[in-house]
Amino acid sequence: MMPEPRLRLKRPTGWFAAGREMATALPILSDAAFKLYVFLCLNVDRYSARRVWAAQELANLLHCSLPRVTDSLQELCRREVCIRHPDADGRIAPDRLSIEICDRFWPYEKRLLEEFGIDQSRYVQRVRQMLSATACARVNFSAADERLAGVLYQRGVTLVHLQRAIWLGCARKYVALLNAPESAAMLITSLSYFSALVDEVADTPAGEDYWKHLQNRLAQMEGMWLSRAGHAANPSRERK
Repeated sequence: MMPEPRLRLKRPTGWFAAGREMATALPILSDAAFKLYVFLCLNVDRYSARRVWAAQELANLLHCSLPRVTDSLQELCRREVCIRHPDADGRIAPDRLSIEICDRFWPYEKRLLEEFGIDQSRYVQRVRQMLSATACARVNFSAADERLAGVLYQRGVTLVHLQRAIWLGCARKYVALLNAPESAAMLITSLSYFSALVDEVADTPAGEDYWKHLQNRLAQMEGMWLSRAGHAANPSRERK
């Protein structure tokens, strides 16, 4: 008997593990609430199961009225499928939705770390520090970079998650720099360089050992690049 062919995803990135958790939610939710739950599953941060939206923005994305979104979210919270988090001042503002999918209905292991206890300005400062720690990134941290860091904060992207995206992006940049010396002038100048990698990291089924290895390999490649004879002291920057 011929073995069955292995299933292949058409798009390997952005895939969501819809399994027992979604099957559990289906019979206990109304159609509108289940639609909101599926939308949240596809759009929250994979590490934290959390994201922040303006209430009207969420209604627009779902092509429905604001009262309907409010009712559906209340149902999700009542059924303990989701919880709403207060703002930094302890209030739950009606026009600002900080939503997290509860563990029972989230298929990934959460990594809720201490960064959720810091405010946005501190988060942005930490992002600035991470970008300055790698030689191939020459980011002046413009107003656009600061706005993007704020967007990542609002999405609930953890600093650990973002750090891994930066490691991955810089490792790939060093591979390019080491393999093509003539490209040595093309460095990273914007946080946006790592934007697509945020989702890629979330979809990478790798454990702690992989990221430790990547961090160590990144340091080795950086040392090789910096030690190369004729390395320009002030290379021009890559346009993004």
